[in-house]
Amino acid sequence: MRKYPSFNSKLVLNTAISAVAGYRAKLNGFSRNACLFLVYVFLISLSLGIYEVIFNLYILRLGYREDFLGFMLSLVSISTGLSAIPAAMFCDRAGRKNTLLLSCSLLLLSFSILYTTTSKFLLAFFSIVYGVSSSLKIVTAPTFMVENSTSYERMHLFSMYYLLYTVGVMIGNFAGGNLPQIFTSFLDINPTGPAAYQLSLYASLAAVLISLLPLIFIDSKRNNLVERSAAFSTLFSTLRSVTIRKLILVNGLIGMGWGLALPYFNVYFDIVLGASPEQIGAIFSLSQLVMMFTLLFVPILTEGLGKVKVVALVQLASIPFLLLFISTSILAIAAFGFVMRSAIMNMSNPVLSSFNMEIVSEDQRATVNSLIWMSCYTFVGLSTYAGGLMMAHGLYTLPFLLTCILYVAATVLYYIFFEKMEKKQKIIDVSV
Repeated sequence: MRKYPSFNSKLVLNTAISAVAGYRAKLNGFSRNACLFLVYVFLISLSLGIYEVIFNLYILRLGYREDFLGFMLSLVSISTGLSAIPAAMFCDRAGRKNTLLLSCSLLLLSFSILYTTTSKFLLAFFSIVYGVSSSLKIVTAPTFMVENSTSYERMHLFSMYYLLYTVGVMIGNFAGGNLPQIFTSFLDINPTGPAAYQLSLYASLAAVLISLLPLIFIDSKRNNLVERSAAFSTLFSTLRSVTIRKLILVNGLIGMGWGLALPYFNVYFDIVLGASPEQIGAIFSLSQLVMMFTLLFVPILTEGLGKVKVVALVQLASIPFLLLFISTSILAIAAFGFVMRSAIMNMSNPVLSSFNMEIVSEDQRATVNSLIWMSCYTFVGLSTYAGGLMMAHGLYTLPFLLTCILYVAATVLYYIFFEKMEKKQKIIDVSV
């Protein structure tokens, strides 16, 4: 009985060491473009980590209610979804590097305005610009990584992408949670007003600005321009695929569940649980730290179980922790539920991204990626507004319950649709 825990601890430690060693070996083989892209990802995630903790609270402290906040967030998501296909077409014509540069520039512009204006119109308009910026990055990143990696190292590159994103967000979350108190103390600012939150948001702009540098030094690969007629032909032929329609359905359900509740975690902590910005930042940061650890095991799990089984298992395993989060009024228990849900659920992200790109042809990747994210983010936007309306009327737990139901449905369908397909793909790969 005494040896069993010790054995398990050693097993976990050895597995972690093996995972880190695997990453180091693969990292040494990454291309220059892939490494520069990872630096860009880290810097962008640092900025988004500050935004994630502070922005919603800043809008509420400007005097706006949850319904307007939900409206703004829905505009971000809907514009992200609706601009996905144009973004993919632009990506194919202008090249991956230029698309990422445009995305970063628009992000810098939108954050600059969102952090300074109190005008409803400007807040709404530049929420749309932020969404377009996100769409350009989202449709480009997976395609860029596939094109700048070999099949042997690809899963590690995708995992490293999410790992560095997680580290950046973790640091940003911690900074975002503590900066308002720092500004309040040193500048004698009203702690209940928006000024300290606004200054904290300004701090995220520097990371966005610096993130332009690694993008500038990326080697731009020669891009075969796609004619507009050919692009639309690819789009329509892609939509005729049963596989693609299944991907769109599953991601639409995930997006609907995501939008209802996930943008409002900080609001729930703030209003329902009475957490301070420092506590929210620490909790968000801790969730990223745990997530970073769990992401190390993703390549090992996928090698042993397969991508589809890993996605299904981790998504279902995260749901009890989401229920725990909303079933308690004790901050520590709710924080534990939040941390575990985030860490487990997000283990599926690199697996989903990699698998989605592998089951389609090379000329369809940008289009398929845009269609997936269009369906996902359009439903995110619609459900985000619905979640904001529920919370504005005091129904703070209902969005989270509906999210659980939608996630279960999406996970079951994903397993039914793609488990056999993955087995057939493995047989083909082995025979080749």
